[in-house]
Amino acid sequence: MTEKVDVRERGVQSVGRTLDILEFLGRSEQEFGVSEIGVATGLSAGTAHRLLGTLVSRGYVRRNQRTRRYGLGLRALTMAITARERIGPLALPFLEELVEASRETANLAVLEDGSTLYIEQAFPRERTLRMFTDPGNRVPLHATGTGKVLLAYQPPRLIEFILGRSGLSRRTVSTITDLSQLRAELQRIRKDGYAADYEEQEEGVRCLAAPVFGPDGNIFAAMSVSGPTSRLDQSRLEALVPHLKRISAALSAALDPA
Repeated sequence: MTEKVDVRERGVQSVGRTLDILEFLGRSEQEFGVSEIGVATGLSAGTAHRLLGTLVSRGYVRRNQRTRRYGLGLRALTMAITARERIGPLALPFLEELVEASRETANLAVLEDGSTLYIEQAFPRERTLRMFTDPGNRVPLHATGTGKVLLAYQPPRLIEFILGRSGLSRRTVSTITDLSQLRAELQRIRKDGYAADYEEQEEGVRCLAAPVFGPDGNIFAAMSVSGPTSRLDQSRLEALVPHLKRISAALSAALDPA
């Protein structure tokens, strides 16, 4: 009986490690070596190499024969594209609800290739001054509310890997460019459940963002509300936090039919 339990536990552990690799590779368009994948996922090089071999054989991961580096395979990419195509229409009613509550622009973004990728947007039609972030647009993670949320809920090893690769470029005078300050900000985001962007990406624009979780409990996307600083003063931002958290939680629940 004990042997059966041990085998079952090892099987579950192996599945978890395999998913760690897929999730890591899925966050970037680049290819990585075995050692890089091992460091980012906390696996030994031997374990990473063994699991990668299985994933390659099933088409979820591809191996570059020339560089011996790995990236997502066609099978995994097809699944990712399908999921992204489905999330936009599903999220739109929730974004529209956020627009109704705030009378400001609402966005949905995901983490891709070490940056924030916007995939859906809704905006108030009665406003003459509106914030536009076209779906498909990419911005740095550290300089936006959505980006900081997407970063805050990643595994610690992956956070350090992403920051080490992308750096902390300055976008405005308010952009966080100090690594210790950003780490403290990410910790606060995890504690409070939302992020704020005080003109850190674009002068004159403020933003609030909250996480959207997938069925597995991991962060899937970030939902945000943004507008001009003239309308989003501190008291207005604080008043919008409960609405944002409620609606993002409702979208998380909609993603998990169970």
